[in-house]
Amino acid sequence: MGVFILALVPRLVDLSARPFWLDEIYTYQRASLAPGALMLDSFQNHHMPSFFLLLSPLVALGNPQFWLRLPSAVFGAVAVALVFVIARRIAGQLAGVLAALILGLSPTVLAFAQEARSYTLVMTLVLIALYGVVRLAQDLPAAGQGFGAAKTGWLCFVLGTAAALDVLGDGVPWLIAANLIFLCLVFIAPARGRFLRQVALADLVVAVLSVPLYALLLHYEKQTVVVSLGWIPKLDAERIWYNLGAVYLMHVADWVSYRLLNHHDVPGLIWLIDALLLLALAAGVWRLRRRASILVILGIAFLFLPCLFLTLSIWHPMLLPRYLLWSAAPFAILTGIGAATLLEGRQQLFIRLAVAGVAAMLLANLLPYYLVETKPRWDIAARLLAGEVNKGDVVYLSDTGARQILRHYMPIGAQPAVLDHSLGDLAQAELAFSQCKRIWAVYGHAGQNTSTPKRFFAPLHVLGAPSLVQAAGSRIIIMLYNPQANLASCTKPSQ
Repeated sequence: MGVFILALVPRLVDLSARPFWLDEIYTYQRASLAPGALMLDSFQNHHMPSFFLLLSPLVALGNPQFWLRLPSAVFGAVAVALVFVIARRIAGQLAGVLAALILGLSPTVLAFAQEARSYTLVMTLVLIALYGVVRLAQDLPAAGQGFGAAKTGWLCFVLGTAAALDVLGDGVPWLIAANLIFLCLVFIAPARGRFLRQVALADLVVAVLSVPLYALLLHYEKQTVVVSLGWIPKLDAERIWYNLGAVYLMHVADWVSYRLLNHHDVPGLIWLIDALLLLALAAGVWRLRRRASILVILGIAFLFLPCLFLTLSIWHPMLLPRYLLWSAAPFAILTGIGAATLLEGRQQLFIRLAVAGVAAMLLANLLPYYLVETKPRWDIAARLLAGEVNKGDVVYLSDTGARQILRHYMPIGAQPAVLDHSLGDLAQAELAFSQCKRIWAVYGHAGQNTSTPKRFFAPLHVLGAPSLVQAAGSRIIIMLYNPQANLASCTKPSQ
């Protein structure tokens, strides 16, 4: 309980301070629907309805930026507690504490715990299943004797895996990884045939609990999964580093522009942390070299996701931090075990000071996450546009997904003037300008995007110089192009 509370505190800090971005707007919209419509909309868009049904009663509580994110914060803290439990079971109390610190103070893991999305819930459920697999591996003779002889292990694996699958498709790679783990454990199990039968039975129960929902998803989907992922940028060295650095190496990530945001008052701190994490990872592997079953479990659980998505991305880009997220937990367990190994044999005072030093470094590394603008301030943009756009003006958006966010934050009375004539087509904006309509060009990312202000504003030179430039936070730029100042034919103000 103590680990859970300590992990929850940083997840509650500024929980509602950042505005929603596009993914969270979709969550809010879906959770606001009636149950039947909610489930249909989920299946049509490649999502299971379970998480949105969980959030649905919270919509009426007000302040959706807090209440819809609160479950993610709670599940994120539970995940940290589970990492502590698993690492302690494998290598003792110190390993559990260090593993919990590594996962609990990871900027990326914490950021997902402050999102109204289901990723931390899936991580928690995968960790329940992983705990079950660890218990089974620690008593393989009992695991092969039947459900009753290793009830806790099999129950945690089956229920954790089925629940993860029933929340999000991210549970599918875990099911594959788990069966790869079981395949490796077969070679050291004393009764291979019976152990394989238990695995097959467990998989059958998981299928019974999950396949019906996936059948509904396939029946109602509007487009294939591959087509729906067409927005992910192509894989290159920069993208690989962005993903690995964010998920495993404590770098602060910018979700919407695929960049790492490393702003530190202590120069070189992040690189020191990276070096220590890699050293601890190596020490963890060394520590477990004679415990093949545990090393296989943690190694596959950690490596399977990055290897899978790197391979798939050769054909179609799929590598994103959200898809790697739950593998940060076995990575933390391995590094926690390794860090504990490096401190073995030291005096207690030295160990306590070392743990305090690790916590201080990780906290210092985490602080920039709270200080930088990780999500565009569409709430400010909505306020500015609501106050200044006139009827008949045209709003030209760099990302048309912003309409959904602006509608959420903008007073209802201002929405027709701003949103009825909002578009993302430059030719239409030029046509409207030639008709003496004022053009509000708004640059900003609504969802994940690689566009830049220069690329967006450069073609607008044909409209002349902007008569007004405003910023909504540090990531949204609004420019007004007034035809009265640039076109002689426009002799009266737009109405």
